[in-house]
Amino acid sequence: MFLDRFRSMCYRCLAGWIFVALLMVACGREERTVVLLHTNDSHGSILPVNGFGGMAERATVIDSLRKLYQDKILLLDAGDFNTGQAVSNMFCARPDILAYNYMGYDAVTLGNHEFDQPIDTLLQQMNWANFPFVISNVSYKGEPLGTETLVKKVNGVRIGLFGILTKATAQISVNVQNVAFTDEVEAARKAVKKLQQQNVDLIIGMVHLGFTESTSEYITSQKLAAAVEGIDILVDGHSHSYIEKPLKINGTWIVTANQSGRFIGEGKVKVCKGGIVSFDWKPLPVNNISPHNFLKTVLQPYVDAANKDLQTVIGEADDTFVLFRNKENLGRYREVALGNLLTDALKWKTEQLHLNVDFALTNSGGIREELAQGKITKGDILSILPFGNELEVVAMKGEDVVKLFDFLATVELGSGTFPQVSEEVRVVFNQDDKTLKSLTIGGDPVDRERIYYMATCDYVAAGKDGYSAGLSNVMDRQKTSVLIAEALMEYIQHLEKVSPKIEGRIKL
Repeated sequence: MFLDRFRSMCYRCLAGWIFVALLMVACGREERTVVLLHTNDSHGSILPVNGFGGMAERATVIDSLRKLYQDKILLLDAGDFNTGQAVSNMFCARPDILAYNYMGYDAVTLGNHEFDQPIDTLLQQMNWANFPFVISNVSYKGEPLGTETLVKKVNGVRIGLFGILTKATAQISVNVQNVAFTDEVEAARKAVKKLQQQNVDLIIGMVHLGFTESTSEYITSQKLAAAVEGIDILVDGHSHSYIEKPLKINGTWIVTANQSGRFIGEGKVKVCKGGIVSFDWKPLPVNNISPHNFLKTVLQPYVDAANKDLQTVIGEADDTFVLFRNKENLGRYREVALGNLLTDALKWKTEQLHLNVDFALTNSGGIREELAQGKITKGDILSILPFGNELEVVAMKGEDVVKLFDFLATVELGSGTFPQVSEEVRVVFNQDDKTLKSLTIGGDPVDRERIYYMATCDYVAAGKDGYSAGLSNVMDRQKTSVLIAEALMEYIQHLEKVSPKIEGRIKL
């Protein structure tokens, strides 16, 4: 009896081994490799900063990879190519599009900063592009703004692509008139179903969602992966996150490549009939790379035109105003010296205009680059503040000032909504229970009946980036038509030399 059972068990094991071996042999014959290269949140980064990034430098890396992998490459971008360095801003990202055309991007999706300029600018950018914009949940005047889904064949693999932009764009971007954003999960499910019906081997979503929840209802890339079946890979953007290994949720791999072209994501996808066999991914640093000669020549006239004015020296920094650590923007987590300098400049400029002002506040999401030690140029400031925001003064009762800071206490660390404040403010947020612990302005507790005047940017004053929750009872908004970048330039010229300082304005 024992011998019979033993033989039976051996036969079953042998049959299982034979089945696995046959499957491996069959798959081995059909197994194909796709090399996924991807970027996100390029933000007008035509030139390298501190040795990182640069369009011509990115082209050098991609050209070398094309020589290595030939026709196996799929090159994607997860949005926010707009708004950054002055050389890009001055020409409405035409240099960026030319660079993407040269590098041979297969598809690009939209980010929220594609709506920083009027919609006609985006439509012109789409016209310049030799690649499709794939976006599944955005329409303009009732029609899809781009290609809703796309099928590409790479090395014999049929790859289905879709694109999703956070519907929070309706609240955080300015030029969204006649633009509609449908639910991210609903749109992704619809796109996946459509692609599955086209008999694709691999489904990749280019999503501008990010890893950070601005509210409990916000759909991150992780939430999307958990909610939607059938997605093989999500190429993410928006939160500027740096990762060293891909995430895997609900069978979906999630990857992202930081920001400003500092990294290129490289994923080797082995595909067999029925799905992914393996996914080997890493971030490739674009660091101290020689620029691609041809693309550098193409871009140089744009750089030269911008440099004529942007190289004007306006002051000096006696040390670096640090903004990044471990690839993360520190201004989205705590008080930073650059935030202090900017908000002090906004208050100072408002006073120069003879307007009432008690304090200044801005969102950290508008601060994009750090300020290096040494001579400061106009170009430096426009790289730090690339969005063309204007200075405004908001009037509100003290009780609404407290309401504003109550709201700010609930903001998740890592969000661009996180505030920076001028020297008159001392605030303590309790991170454990997301509450406001204490607040003084000008050294005194807030008088709930008094009228306070806050200098800020028009983006915050309009309630964007979630600020509508804290600014619902604004009594008055006074426009100045002064760019906040101009205010910071004038303030630095006034001081001549600036020093980074952290003063405990915001405590957590």
